[in-house]
Amino acid sequence: MTIERSVLSVSQLNQQADRLLRTGLGSVWVEGEVSNLRRYASGHQYFSLKDAQASVSCTLFRGNARNASPFADGDRVVVFGRAGVYAARGQFQLVVERLESTGEGRLLLEFQRLKARLLAEGLFAPERKRALPRWVHRLGVITSPQGDVQHDIARTLARRFPLLLPFRLYPVAVQGAGAAPQMVQALEQAGHEGAVDVLILARGGGSLEDLWAFNEEAVARAIADCPIPVVTGIGHETDATIADYVADLSASTPTAAAEAVSPDARVLHRQLAETAARLERTLADRIRDRRRMLESLDARLQRAHPGRRVEQHLQRVDELQQRLQRSIHRVFDTRRGRLRQLLLALRVHNPAHRILVHRGRLEQLRHRLFQARPSRLLQTQQARLDGLRDRLAREIRHQLERETTRLEAAHGRLRALDPDAVLERGYSILLTHDQQVVRRAEPSLQGASLHARLASGRLDLHVEAVHPAGSRSGKPGSGT
Repeated sequence: MTIERSVLSVSQLNQQADRLLRTGLGSVWVEGEVSNLRRYASGHQYFSLKDAQASVSCTLFRGNARNASPFADGDRVVVFGRAGVYAARGQFQLVVERLESTGEGRLLLEFQRLKARLLAEGLFAPERKRALPRWVHRLGVITSPQGDVQHDIARTLARRFPLLLPFRLYPVAVQGAGAAPQMVQALEQAGHEGAVDVLILARGGGSLEDLWAFNEEAVARAIADCPIPVVTGIGHETDATIADYVADLSASTPTAAAEAVSPDARVLHRQLAETAARLERTLADRIRDRRRMLESLDARLQRAHPGRRVEQHLQRVDELQQRLQRSIHRVFDTRRGRLRQLLLALRVHNPAHRILVHRGRLEQLRHRLFQARPSRLLQTQQARLDGLRDRLAREIRHQLERETTRLEAAHGRLRALDPDAVLERGYSILLTHDQQVVRRAEPSLQGASLHARLASGRLDLHVEAVHPAGSRSGKPGSGT
């Protein structure tokens, strides 16, 4: 019985060993002392990493060199890389992907642990972050008074907003053991005073150790508890700190932070121009609407003129007077007919004993007839008619006064909107030869002929000199 053998070449053996190490051990962090460092023109670097009992060969290719801190023989470093076998010589080695000094390694681990803990607490959550106010009127800057950061922020604000956005400096140390407590105190002071709308926490670039104060937990919690929105501008674009994750807005640099909180004068100028154009259109539309309204009110006033109402009331008075006269005549005719019937009855039935009875009745009827005589009724009705006429006259007068007051008020409002009223106050309108309104003193008007429209008449002018707004040289130009 023969046993089948699987024979490997040396290359295959080394390749399988390399695969086993890569899959079994993978990428690891290793700490040790650098020795036998060799740098080649290709950019690759080879060295050994050793401790008291052993050493391991390390290779740092040019592509990973940007992730390595400066180092030399004798430095104690922490490296991150893939364990494997260099197949050509069967040599165990570590392909380094990242190299840091021992201090930076510990700081990085601490940074990762704090970042994970604060993330779990929700301090980085987007819904916790506050939006910056649209217009920042009062800015606070927390940074070192000796560095260039405050000057960079001042130059950025002056460039973007010539009217200047003043800022209050909260001086702190941005590096070293006392930096974090000073920043915490500045954040608490700014929140307690409430003297600014936004805070910028900034400093220039540096190593992980230089920026470590911004990774302190106390600083992160002070930013989260601050009642004022906080914008960070720390280091360069590639730098990231715990303060950046907690802040309401994280800018890549101090200059970018200043740009984030300051308005752009060019954008504001364009917005103001657009707003002015909209206002001009709105004013023109409102003047046109008011003119139409005034014309409508004038037409309604003509239809409701008091003279027409007086004519209608006078016609009604004539009708009432005719009805009164007809009523008086009917009453008179009725009374006269009854009197005739009584007289006829007396002639027919004239016994002596009834004469006295009918005489008393006759006196009563005569008295009633006297009371109901047409002249007395006419006098009463005339007095009533006079009273009605007085009331009608007073009502017409009051109505006429009210309508006159409304008409004068409408006329006053129309007069206030009339452009000619502005000219009456001493103003004039400058027009070019093609009837365009001149609003600004522009160099293109030098030597031009203009027309000045006044309240009465017009002036023809010739421009000898143009002085734009803000110019202090020369005397005011004159026109002929």
